[in-house]
Amino acid sequence: KSSDFLIKLARSKGQVRGWERGPEKLYLTLTRGDTSTAWGFSINGGRDILENGGFWSGVVTRRHERGLWLNVGSVRDETPAHKAAIKKNDFVSRINGRIVFHMEPEDVQRLIKNSGTVLYLDIERNDMKNLLYNNGLHQYSYNFLFEEDQVSKQSFRY
Repeated sequence: KSSDFLIKLARSKGQVRGWERGPEKLYLTLTRGDTSTAWGFSINGGRDILENGGFWSGVVTRRHERGLWLNVGSVRDETPAHKAAIKKNDFVSRINGRIVFHMEPEDVQRLIKNSGTVLYLDIERNDMKNLLYNNGLHQYSYNFLFEEDQVSKQSFRY
């Protein structure tokens, strides 16, 4: 009976076989002692490949709109990013509450650089999205791995 299935589902607290492999959403808060400490991660990104990319990420888009996507390129150990559990290939969907899809590339660097001692990131871990986007064809690269005096303040465009 279908009611038996629903009862078993409710008792299992939503654990259905295969769901553990789906996308995972995380709302992370990175904190650092002062603004001279690096966040400890780098980001790669580019314009969306398909116009429906925003829609499938839960973002309201206009027809034929291709927005910005970002994913974590690397994370240094013993940094605020590592302590917040950011992982390589995580997709960043919001920075300090602002939707990444609608941003310009310059806004990304400005928002992260000017975050002070607290940075809020909405992260999506999605293996299927990694297959599509992590192909080495990104257009932008941002480096927040090291302190300000060790790295150029410019973003790199390929």
